[in-house]
Amino acid sequence: MSEERKRAIGTILEAGFQMESEAFKALMEISAATQLDPLVKEVLRVAGSVEPRPASISRDLVLRAAEHLDISGRNVETEHAGLGHRRRFAEDLESELEVLADPTGKLGTAGAFDDFLHYFRNRFDKMSLIFRQRMDTRNAGTISDALSGGSNGRGRFICMVLDKREKGDRIFLTVDDYEDEATVLVGRQNPTVYEMARKIVRDQVIFIQARKSAGPLLIAESIVLPEIPDRKPGHASEEIYAALISDVHVGSKVFLEDEFRRVLSWLKGEIGTPNQREIAERVKYILIGGDLVDGIGVYPRQEVDLAVPDIYEQYRLAAKFVSEIPEYVEVVLIPGNHDAVRQALPQPAIPKDFAGPVYDSRKIVSLGDPAEVRLHGVNFLLYHGTSLMDILSGVPGLDYQRPVEVMEYQLKARHLSPEYGKMTPIGPEQEDFLVVERVPDVFTSGHIHVSGAGVYRGTTIVNSGAWQGQTDYQKRMGLVPKPGILPVVNLKTLDVKMINFQ
Repeated sequence: MSEERKRAIGTILEAGFQMESEAFKALMEISAATQLDPLVKEVLRVAGSVEPRPASISRDLVLRAAEHLDISGRNVETEHAGLGHRRRFAEDLESELEVLADPTGKLGTAGAFDDFLHYFRNRFDKMSLIFRQRMDTRNAGTISDALSGGSNGRGRFICMVLDKREKGDRIFLTVDDYEDEATVLVGRQNPTVYEMARKIVRDQVIFIQARKSAGPLLIAESIVLPEIPDRKPGHASEEIYAALISDVHVGSKVFLEDEFRRVLSWLKGEIGTPNQREIAERVKYILIGGDLVDGIGVYPRQEVDLAVPDIYEQYRLAAKFVSEIPEYVEVVLIPGNHDAVRQALPQPAIPKDFAGPVYDSRKIVSLGDPAEVRLHGVNFLLYHGTSLMDILSGVPGLDYQRPVEVMEYQLKARHLSPEYGKMTPIGPEQEDFLVVERVPDVFTSGHIHVSGAGVYRGTTIVNSGAWQGQTDYQKRMGLVPKPGILPVVNLKTLDVKMINFQ
């Protein structure tokens, strides 16, 4: 090695960077057409401007420095193809994306009385089927059976909660099924059942074993939620990743543009530790879980939080970011409550009238909310999470800073929005698309702007956080987001890595 080359490597090491082998090759080949010292200085300048600061000099950084100096790197790029051009693991992998469920094209309700009747009957029927597939609840009778059993007679039945009242140390549940209605008393003398009853909300479908009192009351002896079974989830046969993004809020004054651009740079292999770069090379899917833009008129005085007050311009700006995602990566998009689509759940896919620039920017698999997809044998339940705040306000012991626990509750209830008529609008469709019929391998959500991950009964739970700082509205509501963190799921192991781009 010549003295000039030794000096160049020494300068890079003294600056605190390691030198990747492909970067060294590129440096040597490009230096054949120019002086080495100016090129090394420019490489260090480019590396120093990247956030977060890379631990090593990559081939792509060398090529970028050469471009800045207007040095042709064509010989290097055609012979090898650099970090930005060398074929990456995910690039050579065939996509295995299958849409399992999507409400788009199946929605339409007039909101008439019969529509509500069909909706709640469909919810009850779906939940009843779930209970009758379980060994411990499959032989359920009816409320009428329990009421006709005589004093101290026992009954087992599936029911929907019409009302819930707490009085002192007692909880009264008004429940019904297709045949009858009853009031069920839950007292503190059975702490397990009492705590369960405290967490039940109206419109939830549950199983109750009760004893008939001397009067018209039924005394609860046990309460069972539909629950998901403990199971082994599906896995991909090789190490491939899905990156989970939600609540980008393009158009907001506090959209974290710099942090989001770092995500795009990371996907291209331009930044990150060696381990993070290896993950980036294996990202085959990006799942965008709603609120791609900040929208218009979503909450009171939103206009003071908007940098871009035009919904069409918001989607045009969002398209520019989406277009930078590598072409070989499959992108799935569902709407959120800030997107230009109907607010009532379930939501159809964002219409092309608004999101046309996004759809034109690259290939997009656009679905409604909620939706289900299968990626390399792993089933994902995608839900924006609009109802999470309703659950937080109605179920004691939950905290928005612990989103995994809230999502666990949804899996226990086998429903994404158990209580009807709160802050979350729900369309009375002919079918209740919010019932969790198929147990997911991965359940992902967003909305509350706090990332988190965990595992419940074999299902990996991920809340994908946000890319928006704290708005004035959130300050008034006392909500403190934790944005700028990207969850990536290893489809072979279902391990979740949280990469901080703050």
